[in-house]
Amino acid sequence: MRAVVAAAIAAVVVGSAARAEEGFFPLVISGDWGAAEHRPSMTAPPDICLAMNGAAGFAFRADSYGVQIRITNNSWSLPPHVKGSVLIQIGNQQKQLEIDDNTSDMLDIPVSNEDTIFLLTTMDNSAIMTVTVGKAKPLAVSLVGSTRVTNAFRTCAGINSNAKTPGGNPFE
Repeated sequence: MRAVVAAAIAAVVVGSAARAEEGFFPLVISGDWGAAEHRPSMTAPPDICLAMNGAAGFAFRADSYGVQIRITNNSWSLPPHVKGSVLIQIGNQQKQLEIDDNTSDMLDIPVSNEDTIFLLTTMDNSAIMTVTVGKAKPLAVSLVGSTRVTNAFRTCAGINSNAKTPGGNPFE
């Protein structure tokens, strides 16, 4: 399964031209999940953070514009400007989110800070997530190993949702 996650991270890297001093760096791979960060240079902070289940084509992506969920399916042939919603069910919790943008095989769904924290926290306490895109057959996404990955994603993206008590930065 590590090969699938590594291939998914590689697909994101190869999908865009990169300068020699920039790159994607894996943070952790656990179960079907992997986290990575993109840095414009070796000394710059991350400008993109990812947590993904490559086998399911499901990812969280954070950048300076916020957090998005990206759902990819190579068998899709979507027209431009798809409108609709995605239902995410985790245990007995659910969240319906609206599609913002798409490519022929990928949906981009913006996620508010509150919904991001809700989804990540709920994922930490479940073994499976069901994702339903429009009227399509629901997709079961394993959450085995996701907690280590979403913790790395939270750290990369500066999302302080998993701490038991507020912490401090020992370098400040």
